[in-house]
Amino acid sequence: MEFREIDKSNYWDCMTLTVDANQEHFVADNKQSLVEAAFEDGLYTLGIYHKDTMIGFVLYDYDETFPGWSMSRFMIGKQYQGKGYGKKAVLEFLDYFKKKHNTDKIYISVSLENTVARKMYSDLGFKEIKEIEYTISNIRFKEMQMIKEL
Repeated sequence: MEFREIDKSNYWDCMTLTVDANQEHFVADNKQSLVEAAFEDGLYTLGIYHKDTMIGFVLYDYDETFPGWSMSRFMIGKQYQGKGYGKKAVLEFLDYFKKKHNTDKIYISVSLENTVARKMYSDLGFKEIKEIEYTISNIRFKEMQMIKEL
């Protein structure tokens, strides 16, 4: 696997990656993530590649509320799910991230209802810290904040 910054050469591939309808409320649409990254400072976007095909997307940032680095968005396109790419991509991203930023931990937040992702992250060594709730555009979110020591 390889991680490439999202730029003019690959943004369209990123925008066309989607998840199944039953997963849409767990992760922001990639188009929304790319717009946020274009207008907000400190958001980093990466395409996840298997060979020369973009199969997923990561957005990460330094979050002052923790404070610390956070993998804010992670997704594998629906046509690439169920093939082991998710776990492999997370593990390889953590290695990439540690080398690039020389840090010892990273946070994530996962929807309380997303039991599949919570189990995957737990299996990969993320520890649950606390439940958090917040509202954006009149939509209420309930998530589990998790941390991984690198």
